[in-house]
Amino acid sequence: MCAVLGIKTRIIRPGKPVRLWRAGVQAEFVWAGFARKETLAWWKKKQNGELVDVPANRFAERSDRDGQLRWDDVPAGLVVRGLIDPNGGKPLLKIVTRASTAEELERFEHPRMPLLEPPLFSAEMLEPAEEAQGELF
Repeated sequence: MCAVLGIKTRIIRPGKPVRLWRAGVQAEFVWAGFARKETLAWWKKKQNGELVDVPANRFAERSDRDGQLRWDDVPAGLVVRGLIDPNGGKPLLKIVTRASTAEELERFEHPRMPLLEPPLFSAEMLEPAEEAQGELF
């Protein structure tokens, strides 16, 4: 699972608002967990989940071995895939994750990675939400 997102010069952690692209327009939702790629059909069908684009420069995973963050860049033209969980009328953002490859597992020491994909709407970077956390660079 993605422990931290780097958006422009800010670090964003779960529990904080994230600006994203939803249906082609900017929106902001609180990051409240993760959704496995393997269960996206369930999220979409049973929970009315909606895929969104989360533009980010970087992401980090926390090593299961030593607890340290392991950073990597989000390649140009890709976004972190998000999912809006309607949550009974109080929508929340879930970051979509996938299983780590053997190489990623060795490097990041974590079994899950954020799903990076071409945007559905836009990869244009948005200013971090006001409540975004500390400086990235």
